[in-house]
Formats: sequence, C-alpha cells, structure tokens
Amino acid sequence: MMKRILVDFSLLKTIHSQISCYLFQLESQLGGDYCDLKQVTFGSRSTHTLMSYFPEVKLQIFTFLKGERKVDRPIHRSEYFKPLAKKRIKKAIMLLASDLKKYL
Repeated sequence: MMKRILVDFSLLKTIHSQISCYLFQLESQLGGDYCDLKQVTFGSRSTHTLMSYFPEVKLQIFTFLKGERKVDRPIHRSEYFKPLAKKRIKKAIMLLASDLKKYL
C-alpha cells in the first residue's frame, strides 16, 4: 500500500509540484507509532525506508483510530468497531484547512 501511495504522489508531483500529500487512514498497518494518536509521530523503520526513496513526496500520515489494524477482524463488523473521537475529526479538518489557506 505504502509503495503505491508514494509512487502515485511522485507521479502527481511531476505535474503539480506544489501538491500537498496526505494519507488519511482509519487504522494503521504501518507499524511504528502511527496508531498511538500522539501529537508527534516517528513512524517505523520500514515506512521511513520507503519514504527515503521518494524525497520529493512529503507525506503526512494521519490515523483516525487508536491501535493497530488486525487483518483477521473485519472493520465493517460491529463487534470490531472502535470509537472515533470528534477531536480526531476536528484535527484532520484543521490539518487540511491550514494547508488550504494559501489558496484563499
């Protein structure tokens, strides 16, 4: 997944060099601390390794739900639902809004 995202954004940046790159994910499968919902995340070695091959892509990763994604627990089944805090939605909106202000 991560390689595909980075390649796609890399191709987009050849046409739109000023584009901002975001990955909004419900749950994390990237390893590291992306699932901890901290103010500052450091990620994982594997993610940093992939991102180092695409230095032009400054990918901002935002995770909505706490905890790692368990592939054997389908997220569409109610017994595996996780709570989505309003403050996480607001934070995502503020992240995008601050980036889009330059176009006003």
